[in-house]
Amino acid sequence: SEMCIRDRNEYRKYIEKEIEPEKIQKLLKAGMNAPSAHNKKPYEFIVVTNKEILKKLSETGPYSHMLEYAKAAIVIISKVTPATPYWQADCGAVVENILLEATYLNIGSCWIGEYPAMEQVSRVKKILEIPEDYEVFATISLGYTDQEKSPNNNYYEEKVHKEKFWENFFFSETK
Repeated sequence: SEMCIRDRNEYRKYIEKEIEPEKIQKLLKAGMNAPSAHNKKPYEFIVVTNKEILKKLSETGPYSHMLEYAKAAIVIISKVTPATPYWQADCGAVVENILLEATYLNIGSCWIGEYPAMEQVSRVKKILEIPEDYEVFATISLGYTDQEKSPNNNYYEEKVHKEKFWENFFFSETK
């Protein structure tokens, strides 16, 4: 719903409450229900709840620090082949579905982009023993949170064009 989309936010601080396995499965199901180009579904998931592994992942890049305190992480990977040229778009849709489902389940989440930061991808692959023919697209940090954030209300009229690029389209004229 619109409220779920507007309530989605980045949460980097989590309380001491584990995420129930059935909720992790709901997040994975939401991801797997994302649209996929030519229905290839090239994505796979690594669910991480081990504290030591989460700590190691928190050190893989400049924006991964919250994983040290997360209760779980879902790492979205994809086998990259000539048959899956749209794997990045597919994985992006998967990530957004998981983020929206996390919002619906009142679980704090944060999208950590790995690809195309190949040094970071390489560090994650090494920690999680991911085969060479796979890429790491993103990691989603997860945990219950007591932070209160205002709903998003993003709308930028200057980013909307009508018919051609040089024509702006303003809905405010019809208010």
